[in-house]
Amino acid sequence: MPTTKEAKTKLDLIIGKSRVDLYKPIHIAEVLYRSRAVGDFDIAKLETFQNPSLRWRNEITNKLAGKVSTSSARYQHDVWNITAMPTEILTILDAENKATGGAVEKYIYSRYGERQGTVSSVISAIKKAAPKTFKLETLLELFVKESGIKRSIDKAYEIVVYSLFETIISAFGAKVKVSVSEDSKPILEEFSDLAKVLLGVDENKLFWEQTAHIFRVGVTNAADRGLDMWGNFGVVVQVKHLTLNEKLAGNIAAQVESDSIVIVCKDAEAKVIETVLKQIGYGARVRGIVKESDLVKWYEKCLRGKFSDKLAQPLLGRLLSGFEAEFPFSTTLAEFLEVRNYNNLTVPEMWKI
Repeated sequence: MPTTKEAKTKLDLIIGKSRVDLYKPIHIAEVLYRSRAVGDFDIAKLETFQNPSLRWRNEITNKLAGKVSTSSARYQHDVWNITAMPTEILTILDAENKATGGAVEKYIYSRYGERQGTVSSVISAIKKAAPKTFKLETLLELFVKESGIKRSIDKAYEIVVYSLFETIISAFGAKVKVSVSEDSKPILEEFSDLAKVLLGVDENKLFWEQTAHIFRVGVTNAADRGLDMWGNFGVVVQVKHLTLNEKLAGNIAAQVESDSIVIVCKDAEAKVIETVLKQIGYGARVRGIVKESDLVKWYEKCLRGKFSDKLAQPLLGRLLSGFEAEFPFSTTLAEFLEVRNYNNLTVPEMWKI
């Protein structure tokens, strides 16, 4: 039978592997809280709490950060796997949590606050950033060096890419036009209702145009989606900051049904991606590969180049709003800790931060 110390080590491992939102640790915390405060299920029997616990966790993450996990149910249920938090370990934490009046819950939320505080310092640094001194390399290094947030480097990378691409596209003043030829009027009349829904055209309005933009798919931490960004001009963007092997590289293009894919990656990965895509015949679908050194070069031009007066502030503004949306941090945690009475709870030494 594992000891309480061994169970805590297991919990710490899950916390250490989690991104800043700590979905899995909070999932565990809410099962422990419900067991202690309500006790309407058998914590030794996974089937009695597996599905409803998703709702318990979502209620809290929505309250704390304004978002919930959008990963597949299968991925979310993985928290109870033998390699994560099996019921054998969970029951030990449950006994400890009840004996201490909620010390394990408080510990998890204290670690959450610690992680969010680290991100908050990064956001504060972006707020103080000036075009003449801001360096993209320094920002990315923060996410690599800070152990509490390095698991979220891919999200930081997405925001960096989106902010740059949207700033430049907006500066171009590019337009996207959809049109139907006069020759198509007869079939257009036959399917006018469908044409209006899908293309926004009808027999009296054969074309329209709008400003070109690029959009992030969302600010979630879903681990099972392939698409990161898309443009209303036909291109899709995948941002891959994690180290790739040949199998992962081959999955990049296969995940997205598009003939205009842009891949953003670290310099060291570019050659691997390019080689694998050619081998599997997907090279033609990839419009281009953008390396981290390209991003650094373009940030330099935006912030201190010929057109910095026009580009610098919009770029830094998008960067800041992107980080604030992805990593929200407010008074919600303090209020939550007060409501749960965690602040007044004296915990054993092993559960102190």
